[in-house]
Amino acid sequence: MGRKFVISDLHGQFVLLQLLLEKIEFSDEDELYILGDIMDRGPNSIDIYYFVKAMDNIHMCKGNHEIMMRQSLAQAMKYNNLDDERNNPYRLWKQNGGLKTVDSIREFLQKNAISYDEYFDNRRTFVEEIIEFIDHLPDFFEFDYKGKHFVLVHAGVDPEADKVEDTEPELLCWIREYFYLSECNPDYIYVFGHTPLCFINDDGSFNVWHDPEFHNKIGIDGGLAVADRGQLNCLCLDDMSVTVIPYADGQMEAIDERLQREHMEIYEI
Repeated sequence: MGRKFVISDLHGQFVLLQLLLEKIEFSDEDELYILGDIMDRGPNSIDIYYFVKAMDNIHMCKGNHEIMMRQSLAQAMKYNNLDDERNNPYRLWKQNGGLKTVDSIREFLQKNAISYDEYFDNRRTFVEEIIEFIDHLPDFFEFDYKGKHFVLVHAGVDPEADKVEDTEPELLCWIREYFYLSECNPDYIYVFGHTPLCFINDDGSFNVWHDPEFHNKIGIDGGLAVADRGQLNCLCLDDMSVTVIPYADGQMEAIDERLQREHMEIYEI
């Protein structure tokens, strides 16, 4: 059997993901769980999207950025325009980093290199594909592993709900303090992202947070949506070890070019 790893909140940092997979020597027998928010803010959301789709041993649940993206794109289908001012969800998405993803979509679809009619048709097909992908993402993962009962979720759960599935799906992607400052089920281990750890850790660091009071929650959001000093945290569920890839490592141009060439072989653009 392979190992199980968990990451969250990639926010378009595809190179960091590739560097991580190299560092942990990720194999076909291993599994990687991504706790949402692969989109927005960073430069390569579309690359991550296609990479995740192509990998049978990479699993992903919804994050709040996938929810905002889905709502915005659904409205865009209605008005046939990604920038229509009547699209209220788009304004929310744009304010939270969605504009970077829209730019990535336009570049990916070669907006400036083809006719508008061709771009219009390609965009509709692509948007429909993205919406279907998001609609099929689970809201959370829950399983027993190595003698522990894990709940992997983007933001958290309703502490008053008896079961994880009793929490409203949007709350699973948006909740913050009320979740991680509450006990929740003492028999579960909750692994979550969403809230950058610099806002949880007393020292303001982006290091993985272990609940010091109830000892049943682990925060892993390394703050890639916050600033250029964040990091990608990866938790191994086999031995609870942590692998860290600093944001700065993903900005090395030579590595970026090499990895871009390598990942192109995995899927066809």
